[in-house]
Amino acid sequence: MHMEPEKIICKNGKEYKMTSIGPDNAVEYLDLMYQVSSDTHFMARYGDEVKRDEAGVEAEKARLKRLADDERQAMISVFDGDKIIGNVAVYSSGAIHRKMAHRCSMGIGIRKEYRGLGLGNILVNRAIEFAEESGYELMELGVLSDNEPARSLYEKMGFTEWGRLHDAFRLDCGKSIDEITMYKKL
Repeated sequence: MHMEPEKIICKNGKEYKMTSIGPDNAVEYLDLMYQVSSDTHFMARYGDEVKRDEAGVEAEKARLKRLADDERQAMISVFDGDKIIGNVAVYSSGAIHRKMAHRCSMGIGIRKEYRGLGLGNILVNRAIEFAEESGYELMELGVLSDNEPARSLYEKMGFTEWGRLHDAFRLDCGKSIDEITMYKKL
């Protein structure tokens, strides 16, 4: 998916650039994932699991190219200068299977120092718009049960809780956290 860059203005009054990303943004994207995964346990991996070495960058370039080449999937990022400060991904739940072609999933990450500026609203809204434009009828996501800000945002955006996977995530400290699955009819 290719999206022309657009200017957005956040609650702090500052202007940022939102655009789709591709293989040329692999290093910046991995930097975002490293920081966000290091700053919070709400991501699926820890920061030290984000592979930023040469092999990791090449693998990410290939993944971002596949996504950029697929009109029904998207990686949309917000930039502050050259730094990605937030990202939302829309993935097909079953691109090769007609029975699931109406479903997509969404994932989001925002740098800690940029939270509370409305980026979550902006990115989720853009993901929903993209999904609708792409012909999806159902958007799904997973959120850790203790991530109250994200759950509140998703509920505000019309997502409904439909399930819970107990003991879905186990932190290094031994704590177990459930994953809540949510969906939105588009």
